[in-house]
Amino acid sequence: MNTRTLFSRGLVFILPLLLLEAYKTPQPEVKVNPTTTGHTSTPSSVTITPPANPSYGETWIRPTDGMIMVYVPAGQFELGYSDTQVEEILRMYSDGQREWYEDEQPAHAVVLDAFWIDQTEVINAQFCKFLNQHGNQREEGISWLEPGAGHGGKVYGLIQEIDGVFLPKTGYEDYPVIEVSWYGAAAYCAWVGGRLPTEAEWEYAARGPDGSLYPWGNTFDGKLVNYRDASFTFTSRGFEKDTAYNDGHASWAPVGSYPDGASWCGALDLAGNVWEWVNDWFDRDYYAHSPVENPQGPVSGTIRIARGGSWYDPRWQVCSGGRKGLTPSSYRIHWVGFRCVVPIRP
Repeated sequence: MNTRTLFSRGLVFILPLLLLEAYKTPQPEVKVNPTTTGHTSTPSSVTITPPANPSYGETWIRPTDGMIMVYVPAGQFELGYSDTQVEEILRMYSDGQREWYEDEQPAHAVVLDAFWIDQTEVINAQFCKFLNQHGNQREEGISWLEPGAGHGGKVYGLIQEIDGVFLPKTGYEDYPVIEVSWYGAAAYCAWVGGRLPTEAEWEYAARGPDGSLYPWGNTFDGKLVNYRDASFTFTSRGFEKDTAYNDGHASWAPVGSYPDGASWCGALDLAGNVWEWVNDWFDRDYYAHSPVENPQGPVSGTIRIARGGSWYDPRWQVCSGGRKGLTPSSYRIHWVGFRCVVPIRP
């Protein structure tokens, strides 16, 4: 049995049960430190202790929220698209333009320390538990979550607030949290003892040392990803759907629904379902001068980065090297979520 198959069996089938059980289990209150900026305070980052001396293929259940994490060993890979990979993407998208991919080049060597990354996106049940401990706070005038947000008269948010209590809508407990701002994602990751992944960490977990175009390899397979396939329903807006595949999900899918699409390290849903916030500021020229070791992104900026594509996107936008710049206040978006990392501390 190969490594990708090993990851795609077993654990994924008990994943929703583990996450929902952790959601129901009381956890110790995390103390909140007041900020010095005059904005509402945010959870301080707690210290958690992952297993010592982990090995490739190992998983760990994070105590705060019950998330399964997968170990990503230290290593080197090519961050960004090669010219050959850009040409492959353009073959899928005949109307695409070469200059659209300039901010994802040049491909360059990056060396990363080891870390743990969430096996899936954070789900609604977990984020409700966080909100019920700390409330739906605001940073820089932006709410962590926008319950009930929508567009064109349709509500897309899958978390509701009833009498001051945050609850997932029935049947959506194990779906990825959406309508979450970058601030809300960062605060949640601090609450569980981690942080948002850097752009380089996210891409390494998705593409691996070989720098594959998709988490599962270099050939697109619509059975392995939630994207704009035959079940897509937004065609009235002129969006074309891919009729070659049909997964039955018109929009979001429960996390872990595509186990055979696991990446080399065992992470799921790194392509499609929802875009995922990462920690970095966006700079379209950053790849030209990025440091080799553990790049952290620009020191400042006005927009953050999301990765991975979503159910809303066609096949050429769920490639693992794609970048999307979004304002940190983009919490009214029904196709953006997140996952966390826990670094390996010395």
